[in-house]
Amino acid sequence: MKTVTTVELSVFERITPLVSGYLEAYASTDPVVSREYRFDKYTTSIKTPYEQIARDLVAKDSDVFAFSAYVWNMGLVEPLAKLIRAEKPAADVILGGPQVMHHGLRYLDPHDEKTSICNGEGEVTFTEYLRALTEPSRDLSAVAGLSYYRDGELVNTGDRARIKDLDTIPSPFLSGLIAPEYSISIIETNRGCPYHCGFCFWGAATNDRVYRFDEERVRDELTWMSNNGTLFLYIADANWGMLARDVEFSEHIARLARETRLPNVVYFSSAKNKPHAVTKITGIFQEAGLVTSQPVSMQTLEADSLKIIRRDNIKLDAFGAVQDDLRDRGLSSFIELIWPLPGETLDTFRRGIGSLCERDAHTIISYSHLLLNNTPIYHNREKLGLVTRPAGGGVAEAQIVIATEQVSTDEFAEGMRYFYAVHAVHNTRSLRTTSKHLVGKGIVTYPELFSAFVDYWRTLPADDPIVDYVERSIRDALYYDVGNYGLFIHTVLHQHRALFTRHLYEFASSQPWWSDATARGLFEIDLINRPYVYSSTPLEQFDHPFETLTVTSQRGRAYQVELAASWHEALATGVRLDPAPPVGESFTVDHKRLQYPFMAGQSLDHNGNYCHGMIEKIENIVPFWRTAR
Repeated sequence: MKTVTTVELSVFERITPLVSGYLEAYASTDPVVSREYRFDKYTTSIKTPYEQIARDLVAKDSDVFAFSAYVWNMGLVEPLAKLIRAEKPAADVILGGPQVMHHGLRYLDPHDEKTSICNGEGEVTFTEYLRALTEPSRDLSAVAGLSYYRDGELVNTGDRARIKDLDTIPSPFLSGLIAPEYSISIIETNRGCPYHCGFCFWGAATNDRVYRFDEERVRDELTWMSNNGTLFLYIADANWGMLARDVEFSEHIARLARETRLPNVVYFSSAKNKPHAVTKITGIFQEAGLVTSQPVSMQTLEADSLKIIRRDNIKLDAFGAVQDDLRDRGLSSFIELIWPLPGETLDTFRRGIGSLCERDAHTIISYSHLLLNNTPIYHNREKLGLVTRPAGGGVAEAQIVIATEQVSTDEFAEGMRYFYAVHAVHNTRSLRTTSKHLVGKGIVTYPELFSAFVDYWRTLPADDPIVDYVERSIRDALYYDVGNYGLFIHTVLHQHRALFTRHLYEFASSQPWWSDATARGLFEIDLINRPYVYSSTPLEQFDHPFETLTVTSQRGRAYQVELAASWHEALATGVRLDPAPPVGESFTVDHKRLQYPFMAGQSLDHNGNYCHGMIEKIENIVPFWRTAR
């Protein structure tokens, strides 16, 4: 019997090998494959050293190695595949995934006839490929969806039709192919995306059509996950909330969480044109005690850019009302942007973020613009004047856009500094009530405030830990990994919290608006209200005198404060009140929410990913202000 080893190198640790499970589950329905092969799964994090992964794979007595190839792991996959071919000349290698499909000329060697690429969905193609390898004289030409070399010529066997009946793929969870040993589970309830966003491969690959897994199967898989240790549930659909049944599935997840207390955290990509349905889903999760947040994938607010990236069919005007609804219900949301997209300028990027802040956006995340293979922008990169650089570290194969026709490389770097200032000041709510007052009174705009904070950072020594973090991240393209944003939150809210408090005070006291007594009082409220990302970070002891607010004592994770009734309006619009409206002049500011303690036994990357997830779910960690009775 031959052995197939499926290889998944994932961004996160302890995540279910879903691709491997699907491939084995479908292939095992074929009598020839089931008789001739046994399956072995190899999964680890991309943080695992290359040398260890190489030793592990070479030690396997396998006849076929199947690699899942993505932008984030291709720097490992490519040399590992070549190593396998060199060390095991009799073995066959197949690569699949969005990074390699339709790129045989780039990733295949004309002198190597035993490495192939799967173009498109993998289950059927992979099964037929394995069958073909059992024939006395191998001939892959009849297997649709493959690229490989034969006699020095690249062979493409034609497109493979998408799988319309997804239930022909047995559930790897319910059939026992995935062991209950993972803390992060991925689930698909459908495949496909009706949009054709220029930067994304999802819609371009699926040609609009959305195919669904059976409802009862999905419920059973969710139940299995809840009963088998899933702490973090990742819903891998392109548009969660687009279908009416998504609300019903969300209610099922909530029931499971109440019964088993698992999962704890849910992440999903929200439906682009169904924001109110997604808000309902976010409410269902939060009422069940799940840590979650509503993603709002806007990418840019610039009209010219939206046209270029073919996203102007997504209605932006609905998001203002949704943001108001989220705020009124105390639900978290995070806005996703991409910098720099074609058509965007540094000025429009700054102003777009300012507009989001005016709408009280909870968290704003600006992701790198990755030039992904097979996307519309990829095919028009020269026309759009894109300049790219590789991501650092050698693990990913990401090409990061660092300039466009509208943005120079220096302006790109300045936009990144601007975002880090937004991340530090706005996303952590470090100047929330202060900035609302200043902007509301027309004293400054949000872009002016964040730009001034960047200018303040320029006055600090280069070895300042926070400034050094920002500049290293920009210089070495560390921002490519969103864990970098999480580690920045770890830095300003935990590791160097006192230093960042000094940054805030020095910045604020150097600004012309510091002469405004109201702004100074609100600044004190912001310092007390600034959340803690870990439940174990000691509460701050402030080293400069307060004028407006008095901290009378500290009990556990709470401050006891005195604040005159004249500040009630500021509290009503700037902090979480439980209950509202505020009464009297004595308050308990309770920072004990849904935070986890700092996980000293875990890697710093693990803690960074946790911090990134929590800052996206900011409403779950901001303190409650309660009237002291």
